[in-house]
Amino acid sequence: MDPYIEQWLKVIDGMSNENTYKLAWGRAVVEICHFSDLKSESDLEAHFDEISEHFLKYFWNQSYFFKLYQGPAKSKPVIQQITEEMILVYQKKSESKLPVWFDIAKQILMEDREWYNKMVTRISSAIRADVCWRFIKVGKEDIPLYSLDREKRFIRLTHQQVEIIHDHAFVLSQLLNYRWAQLLEKFNTSPRIAMKVKGISEEGIRRSSLSKFKQALLAQFPDGKVTDFYSGELIDPNDISIDHVIPWSFMYSDDIWNLVITSKSHNSRKSNTLVDEEVIERLKQRNLQLKEVVPENYRNEIDASIELKLIEKYYFQFKI
Repeated sequence: MDPYIEQWLKVIDGMSNENTYKLAWGRAVVEICHFSDLKSESDLEAHFDEISEHFLKYFWNQSYFFKLYQGPAKSKPVIQQITEEMILVYQKKSESKLPVWFDIAKQILMEDREWYNKMVTRISSAIRADVCWRFIKVGKEDIPLYSLDREKRFIRLTHQQVEIIHDHAFVLSQLLNYRWAQLLEKFNTSPRIAMKVKGISEEGIRRSSLSKFKQALLAQFPDGKVTDFYSGELIDPNDISIDHVIPWSFMYSDDIWNLVITSKSHNSRKSNTLVDEEVIERLKQRNLQLKEVVPENYRNEIDASIELKLIEKYYFQFKI
């Protein structure tokens, strides 16, 4: 085993936790490395504000959908309090209390960029004080997973370290999620916590009809010859079905950039299984073509998903 990964395992196995901060920090670092540009040979610097947005995403999704406590109920962690403040602001702005994923809600939250940045800075201050240096401390030993500049609020990883984390991102994320679920069981009585840490559950969330998307999706077949997104085969008009490529049971959301035309039989067989990366790449290409033929409101939605790299982000989160 790579010595650097052994150090990560030592940290994950040896950490003591009063709340989920360290686990959120570890998962954020892994995720940032996973999505970094490996073509660059330079070191990676991750500012605390960037890491803070990952904290916000994790806590937002778990709080909004499942109301999970990230620490003892009598002493709710500061970052969870900040997250819940932001959820209330989002509900007021959107005039809706229906849960939405953070990556989608962020667009509305950032309409007041100054306020949004202040909230992120509050989270950044909390992780500077309590998390960044404690994460790498096992007993009295500091494990050199990264170099830390608390004054300027960033961590630095060498290009080699980033490559190693990138190659082992799935395993590291699974271990962090497992420890996270174990810890949450101390603070919550909610069922299926491991699935909720990962993000997969249908509890309390109802699906809506996808028929409203049908005509927009069919716009990519102007000659009337409709083909199955997965197989490429022609589909009989009476056999058309609409499917979430990244399963609805993970997304809890109907987004045109994640919906495709398929046959009823294929949709039934696929169920909630995870597609491979080749399908994800085809979905990205499909969206580039689809946005040219759909109404403006859908085009804007697809453009936003491309800019925010939502397909890549959700696919990665679903895998782990």
